[in-house]
Amino acid sequence: MNSIDINSDLGEFRNEKQLTNELNILNYISSCSIACGGHAGDFNSIKTIIEACKEHSIAIGPHPSYPDKEGFGRRMIDIESKDLENSIRDQINLFLKVADSLSMPVRHVKLHGRLYNEVSKSEVLSSLFINLIDSFKRDLSVIGPAKSLLGQMLEDGGISFIPEAFIDRAYKEDLTLVDRSEEGSVLISVEEQINQARSIVCDEKIMSNNNKILNLKAETLCIHGDSPNSLEVAEALTNMLIKEKIKIQSN
Repeated sequence: MNSIDINSDLGEFRNEKQLTNELNILNYISSCSIACGGHAGDFNSIKTIIEACKEHSIAIGPHPSYPDKEGFGRRMIDIESKDLENSIRDQINLFLKVADSLSMPVRHVKLHGRLYNEVSKSEVLSSLFINLIDSFKRDLSVIGPAKSLLGQMLEDGGISFIPEAFIDRAYKEDLTLVDRSEEGSVLISVEEQINQARSIVCDEKIMSNNNKILNLKAETLCIHGDSPNSLEVAEALTNMLIKEKIKIQSN
């Protein structure tokens, strides 16, 4: 692999310190997905991050979620399909409104949290999401889990799919993420995260939580912007990729 996209989930800041951290992360990534009102974010926060991305020539996309700010979009909620569809549409429309006002092209859509996981393995939810993306009549790619049902359905439907891997999350043998409620689901140390990133990028392999070596080919790696050591991880990841002679660039 000669190049890799590094993305981060941003626009989730709640204070100036978190905003500063997000803005500093932009120095190390090539694309980002920006919260747009479901789990975090509003018009002003979207505008702040998009303006900064424009200065850094970073590819952008909306990061819609279950409408659940209290749970940060990381829990299952009881919601009717039509209400979910309307919520995702409203979130993406808000993002597009801001991006268009700044003359900033939108490359992709990436779901957040529990919705990301649920859609990736559900034919019904994947169909809902794909039809919704089609309805915008824009050339939007979708970032989602590598080797997922969603990815296959997107490719079958002629929509560009960008397979993603997480450097800070543990994987099960079926290549789904270990639930955050389980011990060991999140890789905390910088060393652990960089080792996992190196394995994915250089060898297209990953170690599952039951110690099986699995094939995993990804075109983008995610750094969670809300992680306490996200900036340290971003810098270490960049240094590792430079050492391995792998260029950071958006797809």
